[in-house]
Amino acid sequence: MDARLTAEQRMLDEVAARFAVDLAGHEVADPGAWTDRDARGWADLSATGLIGLHTPASVGGGDAGVVETALVAERFAAALSAAPFLAASWSTASLAAAGADAALRAVNEGGLRLAPVLRPDLSGPALRGEDGIAVDARGARAGLLTDADGALHAVALGPPTRGADLTRTLCPVAADAAEIDLGVPLGSPLAPADLIRVEATALAVLSADLLGTMRRALDDAVAHVARREQFGVPVGSFQAVQHLAAHAATRTEGSRGAMWHAAWAATRLAPDDALLAARQAKAYCAESALEVAETAVQLLGGIALTREHPGHLRLRRVLLSRALLGDENAQYAAIAARRLAPSGTG
Repeated sequence: MDARLTAEQRMLDEVAARFAVDLAGHEVADPGAWTDRDARGWADLSATGLIGLHTPASVGGGDAGVVETALVAERFAAALSAAPFLAASWSTASLAAAGADAALRAVNEGGLRLAPVLRPDLSGPALRGEDGIAVDARGARAGLLTDADGALHAVALGPPTRGADLTRTLCPVAADAAEIDLGVPLGSPLAPADLIRVEATALAVLSADLLGTMRRALDDAVAHVARREQFGVPVGSFQAVQHLAAHAATRTEGSRGAMWHAAWAATRLAPDDALLAARQAKAYCAESALEVAETAVQLLGGIALTREHPGHLRLRRVLLSRALLGDENAQYAAIAARRLAPSGTG
């Protein structure tokens, strides 16, 4: 793996940063609304091929890899964007694995939005016939999940709501939720290896979301202590404050390396190895993001807990992303099980 970004990837990062600012809302006033502004922004993302960046150009994608998708996810998270990019990257990975070209094209063209459905505790994907929670469901037409045989299903969503994260929409999904006819087939059942690779992709993108959120939280906090004065000097001149910021910066940069490796591995390594890399990244990024976001709130002081500053919104976003597909404790347990498994059993 070459850990350096290419010129094209750096250009993509700059473009994504500009899009993220345009789509930033900081807080979704109505989690059920899909406004004209949302529609215009989503259409722009579709026109540039960002929605299904890691899917083939033949179905409207960007013919890129998960690294590129992760770069965009990081920028969207840094801007606290309410655009359902996480849901899009996850659903397109599932549709691509199923060979559902017509549905994939509809998503990439921006006309169809699907939200992945997780178990009620958010620790893993829900199966058809189970209660669940559709995540990042802003503007979604249906929830997307698999049955026990790996076949994809589009199901009806309950009323939109929000959890701790005020920038993303959640929808309950009943065990007996009605099947939604999307007008396009959902492809063939996913093989176990396909399901593993989709999960690895989702974990890598979640790690990018955590990285973007913590990076911007730290940037905001450092800017604040650089200009905020106490006893006639900047608060950032105090050694204790510098140590907090330096430790947070170290955690952030470590998270970047772990995330990049997971994103690269998602399509370059065997499915089990890709999932292992993704679990390692999610564990480290989840643990780091919570620590960095809490440090940022501490450095910012009381203003971070008010509506005058997005500090609390970043902490809230971290709390949700940390829980999705399992927090660091769940990831460490899965990593240990893999490492300690007898040779040849995965």
